[in-house]
Amino acid sequence: MIALSPYLVYKGNCEEAFNFYKLIFSGEILYLGRYKDVPQEARKFFPNAQDEHIMHGSLKINDRTVIMGNDSPETPGQTGDVRDFYLYIDTETQKEAIRIFNELSAGGTVLIPIAHTFWSGCYGVLTDKFGIRWKITSHQND
Repeated sequence: MIALSPYLVYKGNCEEAFNFYKLIFSGEILYLGRYKDVPQEARKFFPNAQDEHIMHGSLKINDRTVIMGNDSPETPGQTGDVRDFYLYIDTETQKEAIRIFNELSAGGTVLIPIAHTFWSGCYGVLTDKFGIRWKITSHQND
């Protein structure tokens, strides 16, 4: 069986973001490894890394979903912002969709306010305070 998990790239605030998401989704941080803990022989692969930044993290949302991520130092050959995606959440109820939308949008930017649409009980799009884009929906009409 193949598992597909989102891997999010941050600019120095991965730990803060994971703690924020942990509260919203009642998740569990499974691992937060720092660049300072990378073995010395492997440090050459991360020449611009800051010791306290996250080298790899994983956050369990539920039995089917784990978000992973890191603070990505500039590396040779890297250009531009690599955040060309959205995280898509389909909730069981509209109430839960609205709660998640409101909490994720705190300090962020609402791109499409959450509301009833012709294809969904409710749907909204936002960028959170960490620059991650989210699409939140519920197909239930509760």
